[in-house]
Amino acid sequence: MAKKKRHNDPYSEETVKKKRKFPQSNAILLGLCVFLQVLLILFAILFQPQPQDVIREYGLTVTPMEDGSLEMEYRFVWTALDTEEPLTWVEIGVANPRLNYDPTQVSDNIRRINYVEDGDYTALRLDLNRAYHGGETLEFSFTLRQYDMLCQDANGYFYELVPGWFNATPVEHYTFRWATSKNVESTNSDTKTGSYYIWEGSMDCGTYVKMDVRYRGTAFAGESTVEYRPFDDYGVSNDLRDEKILVIFLVVVAVLLLGLAEMYLVDSFVSYRRGRGFLRGYGHHVHVYGYVNPRYRTERDLHATARGGRGGFSGGGCACACACAGGGRAGCSQKDGYRYKKD
Repeated sequence: MAKKKRHNDPYSEETVKKKRKFPQSNAILLGLCVFLQVLLILFAILFQPQPQDVIREYGLTVTPMEDGSLEMEYRFVWTALDTEEPLTWVEIGVANPRLNYDPTQVSDNIRRINYVEDGDYTALRLDLNRAYHGGETLEFSFTLRQYDMLCQDANGYFYELVPGWFNATPVEHYTFRWATSKNVESTNSDTKTGSYYIWEGSMDCGTYVKMDVRYRGTAFAGESTVEYRPFDDYGVSNDLRDEKILVIFLVVVAVLLLGLAEMYLVDSFVSYRRGRGFLRGYGHHVHVYGYVNPRYRTERDLHATARGGRGGFSGGGCACACACAGGGRAGCSQKDGYRYKKD
């Protein structure tokens, strides 16, 4: 009785032809993956996060008082850049909560000043008189008295002051001034002009300036001092740079995932296991998914028997070996010329 032909015969001419057909849909997907990779890489290279604001001028004038406190005058020229979210308040970091401000020395465009404390973080929140939209520039100023800043060691009295910095707002130009005195022994200032020691330059996001001023041992005799604590830059960060790094990391992950998909798609074009590029014999494909096509083997054995041969596979084996060597591919061990898959 003749065998009933199976509809899903993996060795049928129809199935072999289908498997050996060029995977056009995979080629399109591969092209899309490569295109997406190029777009992602270009995006990561060109992506430059922009700040919401920029500080054109940041001015600070410090005058030590006889009791060791510091009279500090702040002046800012501040430009709003964000066209979607208007600027309605700013926050200026200060050294510690022991301070008070002079209401008579506050510019008219500051509507209200509030203290902000969060652990070791202390700042002044300045609510502005109106909303400033992208492209608008305002100039404001205020004066405060800062206490608990004078320190003392074996060499005398000294101050270490780090004016407020901005993690997400660059400063195009700053000028910090410290009033001179005959009792000043040394500073780390950039220059000295007239009655002030000067620190001057620009600050990227998360950049700060440390002002060190040392006085002779008798300068503040009898005044109370505080225990010196070295500056801790734990809260310092460049938010724009961190955003750039995050985007690059996400792009790298996406590109690697697309690369894995591309490896699979490329395999569908060239894999030996898919029977591509193999020989034909007696009108049938010699190899199908790494195995000898049983229809080819049966007809080959019949021909060999008619010639008195022993039905060996030296010819087919040589052809397979030559095909593997010529292709220069790994995976030749997947072809077992002596394996026969029965129905």
